[in-house]
Amino acid sequence: MRTFFFILAMSFAGAFPLAGQQPTAVAKSAQPPQLAPLLTPDQEKARELVETVYNTWRLSVQRGDESGWRSCTTSSRQVKVRNLIISERGDFPRDFFRSAQGTPPLENFRYAGALGSAGGRTLAATYVGKLQLGSKGAAHQNAFVIELVQEGGRWKIDQTRFFDLSKLPAVQKRLGARDIAVLREQDGFHPYRAVPVTPPVCPKPELIGKVFVDCPGRAIEMRINGVSIHEFDNERRADTISGGLRRGSNTISYVIKDSAFSSEKPGMGIGLFVMPEEPGSQPVCVFDHILDADGQARSGNFTFNITPELLAAMDPKNKAASPQPFHAEPLKPREAPKTKK
Repeated sequence: MRTFFFILAMSFAGAFPLAGQQPTAVAKSAQPPQLAPLLTPDQEKARELVETVYNTWRLSVQRGDESGWRSCTTSSRQVKVRNLIISERGDFPRDFFRSAQGTPPLENFRYAGALGSAGGRTLAATYVGKLQLGSKGAAHQNAFVIELVQEGGRWKIDQTRFFDLSKLPAVQKRLGARDIAVLREQDGFHPYRAVPVTPPVCPKPELIGKVFVDCPGRAIEMRINGVSIHEFDNERRADTISGGLRRGSNTISYVIKDSAFSSEKPGMGIGLFVMPEEPGSQPVCVFDHILDADGQARSGNFTFNITPELLAAMDPKNKAASPQPFHAEPLKPREAPKTKK
């Protein structure tokens, strides 16, 4: 697991897109039953609503119209976009409009269907079409999911996402037939089960930070420095820390529960990293919580310090011994290699 965090940090450094770019999403199994029920709206009315809102939103993005974008984007998404860009030392809203220019026209996609939830205040519409994600490679059939939320009596865009259907031919066929049942079976097509909460507005970062989590079989709710809020569920993911990290004292709190998606718990890892900003520098881990399959995952509140020695370890030319991050759980000693007789 220790090796995992170093590899993961190096793999993700600089790899996270600014809000507005659409990372690939992976469909999971159906959501657990205790969540708000899924609703099936009138499909043609839903399609008309979604396309009107999306096209208005897309036009405001293309024109760099901040006022128009705000009027058709949820409050929670506005703050999340702003926090992400600010926390990576970007310029908001300029960098958002630069990165969001690639939003696709719906003319390139076929409508597959829509579902609602949260008492009719959320909606997710799914479209299918060929799309090339990234600058290289061939175009593949993708599902394009648009999430809307009713806010202040108006429907607004919250986010869009894609996921590749090329390895899911049965799902692709059912979507092409506008089979609403397949939308219910895969939570990648689901609307929010509750209206998103608007997070706190974060300050500019002193140090750019990311949190890396690998939590098979577990769901984690987390808050860093009282501002950066994160949720992970049976997944491996990295998030930018809103407001970054600070030299000196920092705090993290989290609640760990069993995931509804999987009962298998091969191990768990949480790592907080200060990310490099100078050419040639490397990430440094400043906090970790690492368990193997036999470990007991415990929730907690922790205060940890980012010392000058930890920051100096970001320079690969620094020959001093690398200081240890704060360990929420003591690391198990490594087994000595077995010698051949």
